[in-house]
Amino acid sequence: MDQESASARLDVRVGDIVKQVDGMLPDELPSIQKWRVIEQANMFLISRDGHEHEIEVNINSTITYDMVPLIEEFVCLFMVVFLSMKMRRSPSARLLAAVFLTMAIIYMSLGASVRGDTIGKIAITSFIMVLPIAFYHFLVVFFKEKGHIELPARILKYGYFIAAIGFVIRNLYFYPPMVYTIYRYESSVTLAFFIIGFLFNMWMLTILYVKMRKKPSNVLSIVKSVWLSLLLSFLPISCLSFLPQIIVGYWIIDGRYTSWFILFFPISFAYLIASNQLYDIGLVFRRFLFAGILAIIPAGLFTGAYVFLFQHVVEEKQILFIFVGSMILVSTVLYAAEYLTTRLEPFLFPRKFILQSALKKISRNLGTISSFRKLKEIILVDIVNTLQVKGGAIVFRYKNDSEIICEGEIDITEIQQLANSSSLVNHPLYTCMEMNSHEEYTSYLIMTRKKTNTMLSKEERQWLQLITSYLEVSLENVHLIRKLTVRLQQFASELPHEAAANDILWFRKVMFELQEEERIRIANDLHDTTMQDLFFLKRRISSLADKPTMHQEDQVQLKNMNNFVEMINASLRQSCFELNPHLLKEVGLIQTLKMYLEKESYTTPFELEFQEGHAAVIETKDLLTKRHIFRIVQELLNNAKKHSQATKVTFQVVEIDNYFCLIYEDDGVGFHDRDGVHLEIGASGMGIEQMRSRVLHVGGRFELNTQKGSGTKFIITIPTGEVISA
Repeated sequence: MDQESASARLDVRVGDIVKQVDGMLPDELPSIQKWRVIEQANMFLISRDGHEHEIEVNINSTITYDMVPLIEEFVCLFMVVFLSMKMRRSPSARLLAAVFLTMAIIYMSLGASVRGDTIGKIAITSFIMVLPIAFYHFLVVFFKEKGHIELPARILKYGYFIAAIGFVIRNLYFYPPMVYTIYRYESSVTLAFFIIGFLFNMWMLTILYVKMRKKPSNVLSIVKSVWLSLLLSFLPISCLSFLPQIIVGYWIIDGRYTSWFILFFPISFAYLIASNQLYDIGLVFRRFLFAGILAIIPAGLFTGAYVFLFQHVVEEKQILFIFVGSMILVSTVLYAAEYLTTRLEPFLFPRKFILQSALKKISRNLGTISSFRKLKEIILVDIVNTLQVKGGAIVFRYKNDSEIICEGEIDITEIQQLANSSSLVNHPLYTCMEMNSHEEYTSYLIMTRKKTNTMLSKEERQWLQLITSYLEVSLENVHLIRKLTVRLQQFASELPHEAAANDILWFRKVMFELQEEERIRIANDLHDTTMQDLFFLKRRISSLADKPTMHQEDQVQLKNMNNFVEMINASLRQSCFELNPHLLKEVGLIQTLKMYLEKESYTTPFELEFQEGHAAVIETKDLLTKRHIFRIVQELLNNAKKHSQATKVTFQVVEIDNYFCLIYEDDGVGFHDRDGVHLEIGASGMGIEQMRSRVLHVGGRFELNTQKGSGTKFIITIPTGEVISA
């Protein structure tokens, strides 16, 4: 028992002579023979001022000597298992697990050491010397792994060598004549080595920070945070326990309590590494500091109430333990509240979780809305299913008419009447919210009662209000897209079909130039960003898969992943080629068409054939003319895939009487030709009008032969003389 505990809890004074311990002479006790201390005594017989006094030891030290180290040991072992299972691939995580294991052995040996067990004393002092060395070893590996920073590693050999020498010397405890001589100085040497190791760690981090402070990077913030957390971890036990023990022979605060602070550094970094928040370490520490500041008030109030209620029996250590423990507990709860709320929200607040998940899904899908049909299929269906209502509708009320998009069980006739009568908003059976209101139209979002025949709750109405604010912009965009599409279709249908229509050449020129510029921009962006990223990802996966330490099943998974990345890259290369067919300049039009159609033949649902006649003269034309022909072939093939239902599609290129001819033919379902004014294929004739415009732009002719059920044939002829260029 230490001096402070003896004077505080036992009636023992300086100058008292111990006559007997548990009925035995003091010199007969093994602990006195070895260590010159009394351990595990129940009764003392002492002589004071010529009178003998019997003192009974009645101190319940279970919590102090057993429970506190046991809890600390359990925490350390848990972190060892966690790091070994969660991050076994990380070298720094393995070193951090070794640090926790070292601390676990120290806590494990504490009880045995206090009871005078020789092996316990050897273990605890040896591993206290190893602990600062293990910390520095972790820092060396950690900074090399995370920031490619080399800390001096040679010093580790000397540190471990000194610790090994200390271990060998301590084994002389088994040689009785040397026991007390070694024990007398060994404790001070061990504690001094620990403090020197702590200062060395701080010094190396300070030097590293000074070297890197003029190079702003994420690693610099990590260095600062490591320095601060290491200081907070080791300063309390060094200044309040070990240093006073060396200087005056006893500690200010028991090391069993200050050792809790050591856990702060490894646990915090284990959390940051496991949660991938390492480079946000500054933010994490600021959040925890803020939580600590908030925890001061409740911890102070609780400690004050405890002191007031038990002021006659309370001790300073108890007050400190309660205050610090309350601070740590409340700070941890406050810090983890956001995370726990997010993780437990599906169980604690299931309805709120469902609404938030639906909101995220709907907000993501809003960017894909370009028509009223998609508005119903993507958005309205989700809203109805999420709110569990019988039905819902989006109403567009124009000056003289109204338009309704509905889903589920809802009376369209009644909604139509209510929309025309302007009595939607305050209707008792419907929840109605206005979204847009301007000169051309007003839009409403309408929900029926729920399937349980109840109205929407306040929370659900607030969620619906948020949805309408998102829908407001999307509906406006859909309306504008619809208007522009109608106007473009009208304009395209009114374009003259003769090459002499010089008054609209500017329109064709601008339209084609804008299209090509946008295609080239997208192709370059894909090549310079996404494809390069995939290339580096593939190299990184390959380097990981080639490591000899990698398990075979992990290597197989990485190779499969690499093959999948290569498939994505090949698909992107094909997309880039279709957007910007650079081979037109390198190998010419005919060879480019041949390569393109040959590759497409593997994915088309029909037999695709390319017939090449004598048409070499087209290669003398300008690049823009070749690009127009390539785009026409692309459009014909896309239309065939989507609408033809053909079993065979043929492309033929040939030169006839100074004209280049491109002939497309399929045996599909065909379509109606309405006087050559607006040709419909699928749902729109815009694709064919685009082809017609391209042909007219290069001075060619566009012929179409088709009937419902009898296939389709396009004949495109372009003069090989002078043409109009875009």
